[in-house]
Amino acid sequence: MARALRLALGLGGIALFAVLVRSVGLADLARPLADGRALAGAIVLELVVDACHTVGWRAALGRTPPIGFWRLYWVRQAGTAVNQLTPTATLGGEVVKAMLVRSWIATPDAIASLVIAKVSFAIAQALLVLLGLAALIGGVPSVPGTVAVALGGLATLAALLACIALQRRGIVTAAGHAARRLAWSASLATRAAALDARLAATDRNAFVRSVTWHGVGQLVGVVQLLWILWCLGMPVDAGTALAIEALAVALDSAMFFVPGRIGVQEGGRVLVFTMLGFSAATGLAVALIVRAGQLATVALGVTAFGYLSLTSPVAEAISGT
Repeated sequence: MARALRLALGLGGIALFAVLVRSVGLADLARPLADGRALAGAIVLELVVDACHTVGWRAALGRTPPIGFWRLYWVRQAGTAVNQLTPTATLGGEVVKAMLVRSWIATPDAIASLVIAKVSFAIAQALLVLLGLAALIGGVPSVPGTVAVALGGLATLAALLACIALQRRGIVTAAGHAARRLAWSASLATRAAALDARLAATDRNAFVRSVTWHGVGQLVGVVQLLWILWCLGMPVDAGTALAIEALAVALDSAMFFVPGRIGVQEGGRVLVFTMLGFSAATGLAVALIVRAGQLATVALGVTAFGYLSLTSPVAEAISGT
């Protein structure tokens, strides 16, 4: 059933993408997509975004991480590629990351750092959404649904804060006990308790640094949007770009279960752009340029995965030998 659902979601996303392209028209997309500056800048800034998020993950490892930035950068690229190319709801790539760093970091410590990085990333994303909503309400008060979207952003932040509180109180242990009652594994609760202990012992300064760097990565995404719109001959102010990016990020996050977010990522941006008074063609052109930049980094991630698999235990772990 799960496999059939993923297939249906993927096919639905492809169908939505085709409908969007047909409704906008290839002629209206050809001109904005022909500007190579927009794509080149989007790729460079996407790499910068990934670098910031890598520093955010490295901060979660503590003050003296046992692994260098560049190796961690390529490990993260490899994991991101797995998340983008496989229907694992962003979990498969985290497993790959833990495997690829276990020559330098013990697996429990790697998993703990990934959990911390995920939480700090989510907090940074929620803060971006709140900033964007503030810009939206302050600058474009007449947009339909603004209040509902603002309440949704506040609800997202509240959920994240609750997640942090549960993490400090042992959320993994609670999940482990539930799994044990379901007879999944008798040793799972013990492992979960050990992971919770590592999470609870996280240095607050390290956590703040992780959130900060993930936040910088989110803001670089706003710069990327500003660059693309400038290249398309539609420059906007920073507040408008922040509002657009925040709404797009919120919609992307809500659609994480769609494989590769195909179709829904493009549809979300078209919705946001038209809601703010831009044309659907502009929204789709921006979405396609952003998608192309992401695919370029995915290609790098696949290359990194192939290389790192030859120089780390991941291939043996996956094959089970």
